[in-house]
Amino acid sequence: MSVTIAAHRARVLALAHPAMPVDTPLAELPGRVLAADAPARFPVPPFDNSAMDGFLVRRADLKGKGPWTLPVAGDVPAGSAPLSVPAGHAVRIMTGAPTGDPSGLAVIPVEDTNIPSGPHPLPESVTVFRLGERSHIRRAGDSLQPGHPAATAGTPADAPTLAALVSAGVASVSAYPAPSVAVVTSGSELLTATDAAALSSLPAGALPNSNGPMLAELARVAGASEVTYRHVVDSPEALAAELDSLAAAGVDLIITSGGVSAGAFDVVHEVLGASPDAWFGEVCQKPGAPQGASTWRGVPVLSFPGNPVAAFVSFHLYGAPVLRRLRGLPNAPAPRVVAQPDAEFPRVRDRVLIVPVRLDFTVSPPRATPFSGRHVGSHLVGSLAGTHGYAVLESTLPDGASVDVYFY
Repeated sequence: MSVTIAAHRARVLALAHPAMPVDTPLAELPGRVLAADAPARFPVPPFDNSAMDGFLVRRADLKGKGPWTLPVAGDVPAGSAPLSVPAGHAVRIMTGAPTGDPSGLAVIPVEDTNIPSGPHPLPESVTVFRLGERSHIRRAGDSLQPGHPAATAGTPADAPTLAALVSAGVASVSAYPAPSVAVVTSGSELLTATDAAALSSLPAGALPNSNGPMLAELARVAGASEVTYRHVVDSPEALAAELDSLAAAGVDLIITSGGVSAGAFDVVHEVLGASPDAWFGEVCQKPGAPQGASTWRGVPVLSFPGNPVAAFVSFHLYGAPVLRRLRGLPNAPAPRVVAQPDAEFPRVRDRVLIVPVRLDFTVSPPRATPFSGRHVGSHLVGSLAGTHGYAVLESTLPDGASVDVYFY
């Protein structure tokens, strides 16, 4: 009896636990996930500063109806110390330069004066044409106050997070180590990409091994710090030896493809299925019904089918969520978009269909085209290129209905 996608996802997620967090300097943080809040050391911005290129003036000096002409007392370029504005004067100031105590001050944008924009010698005087209500002064701590979190636990250390941490003066944070992944393909019929490319034609029964490079790249994109790729022939002893080697090397997750059913040469099922905590069976999905979940010497192992499209959708349904958990990210569904079908989707019969989809964002709502027309086959790897996500169809789409597409 088959199990649901949700039940199998829960099964594989139960195998995964992030490593203990470590104090991580910012230089080593990209790709990791914060394990604790990172409090700011500095206010952001760190001082009161000008939001515009222009002239810093005292509002009290611009009384009555303008224009007003003031002598210019000095320059405050970005990176310099603030310069006090003498009464009845103006100070030229650049964007980001400190204003000092902003009480009673305002920055007049250069566009509201008689001074042309761009680099020019310091003028002797400036004529102000307009004084608006806004001061154009950014206050210290307006974005972030010291002690407040610059980034919270569970946040991935992406570019925006790194910018916030650096700006807040954070030198290191508690973060989960990024997981390492090993991909093991099995099958005596498989040729490496290099070997296949060197042949003018494939020998009878031989196939290029597309799963190895594909799954390794999927793991890398999903946040694996290091991806190891191995291939074994249909030998229980060879597979067991490879699994022993990978476990001894300390990988955090092993993904196998092929040999997951119950055939005479399905060595993955034979070797990994012998473990008391292993599960091998069918999930109510197409493609990718045969699945496996187990551990090998304490390392979680996800076992996907060998047909390429089945392995591809299996990674997105199960491999990507497990990697999220190993990275320390909260469990969450993949981002999705509601699209309008641009062609007829396959009909649903007895299993939930997982259909890779191409999206056209040049129209609104976006248009979705199934990767191989009305066909769903686990062997249709030649149609995968250029897809953006996948649709999960529990029933046949009615005419005119929209479709949810989950991004890879």
